[in-house]
Amino acid sequence: MKALPYVLFAFATFTATPLRADISCPDRLAVRQQAEAPSGWSASYSEIPPRLAGVALFDGPPANKVGLKHDQRKQSGRDLMLIWNLRESPRSHYVQCNYERTTATIATALPPGVRHCEIVFDTSTSYPGGAMPVKRMTCR
Repeated sequence: MKALPYVLFAFATFTATPLRADISCPDRLAVRQQAEAPSGWSASYSEIPPRLAGVALFDGPPANKVGLKHDQRKQSGRDLMLIWNLRESPRSHYVQCNYERTTATIATALPPGVRHCEIVFDTSTSYPGGAMPVKRMTCR
């Protein structure tokens, strides 16, 4: 009877599939700003949090500036879909999320096993600087 736990452990080890999580940028980002208004001026802040306005993928941390170019581009009406098929790399792949009305960005390493990212942009409008709103995003 003592061998049973080892058999169950071996069965679980060989039948388990790798865990993968769907990753996507948050639609909005809370940002705390502090303006240094010149003398005689007053500062105010919008209560609307910045919306997602761009996504970039990197081989390694974004600070290394090794951006990844998409593998496919599909246009359908107002939707522009960019697709990345991520290859094995000794470094982690990272996703960086950019938001309108702020210079703040957020980034995270994609979990091991994530090999595919799709991002759909709305081409009917754009933010200052030319960024298009992100309609959907999935990395898995």
